[in-house]
Amino acid sequence: MSQLPILIAQQNKLFQAEGFDAEVIQIRTALALPALMSGELDFTTSAETTIRAAISGMPLKAIGFIGVRSSLVLVSNPRINSVAALKGGKIAVSSLRTTTDFVARDILRHYGLNPDKDIVTFPLGSEANKIAAVKSGAVDAAIVTLPSDSIAEEQGLKKLVFAGDFIEGLQSGLATSVKKINENPARVQRMARVFVRSLEFTRSRRGDAVDFIIKQWQLSRRVAENSYDLMIKTFSPDGEAPERLVRILVDEVRRTQKIEREIALSDVVDFSFVREARNPSK
Repeated sequence: MSQLPILIAQQNKLFQAEGFDAEVIQIRTALALPALMSGELDFTTSAETTIRAAISGMPLKAIGFIGVRSSLVLVSNPRINSVAALKGGKIAVSSLRTTTDFVARDILRHYGLNPDKDIVTFPLGSEANKIAAVKSGAVDAAIVTLPSDSIAEEQGLKKLVFAGDFIEGLQSGLATSVKKINENPARVQRMARVFVRSLEFTRSRRGDAVDFIIKQWQLSRRVAENSYDLMIKTFSPDGEAPERLVRILVDEVRRTQKIEREIALSDVVDFSFVREARNPSK
């Protein structure tokens, strides 16, 4: 659901309004970034991961952000009553050293645990796999996306923590290649207009968005409304990310990858297209 505005843009023909015959596809991030480089993909919503790749030297840039707070949820076996009770346990994540893994560790730190010593994270892929592992007792808890938290609750699991209540961090958004920016800035600008309008549409038209969520994920209205209200809390107010959060990510990646060279924020993000979309120059 972190890509909700993009899906709503597709549903409401916002891409067509800017002349795009857009195909929105699901693809693993590990495949999406090379596809951007080769030109097989024009854009990706994996903006945070794109920045990580750009820091490592790939000529890619994030140009907008949907989420600037975590939209992930920690769900657990019903016998677990607190995060502290997970000490010595196992937490299911989608993949190691990706957003779900990082957020699991951030949650543990917030509650005074040491994620390197007190828990083990297991990469289990899909939401269904993670929920099934908790139900079977193979793991004690899992990091899931909205609305999988409500689905997990309906299957008897316990919602322990909504990470967005206290974890800031870059999430999904819009990213592309430096080559695309340099060679076809007009196309990038048109996509930025779709992106900004999709955020505005999703935020301002709650009823339409909830109806879309119900249809897209086959949810009850109560679950859809709850998921929407939580997701909206994580959205960027203007399609950008605070400079502070970008710098935190850059410094973290430099530290963990032992990158000594200085990296300017302009090397990894370019919000000029989103700004122009919000306030078109005369």
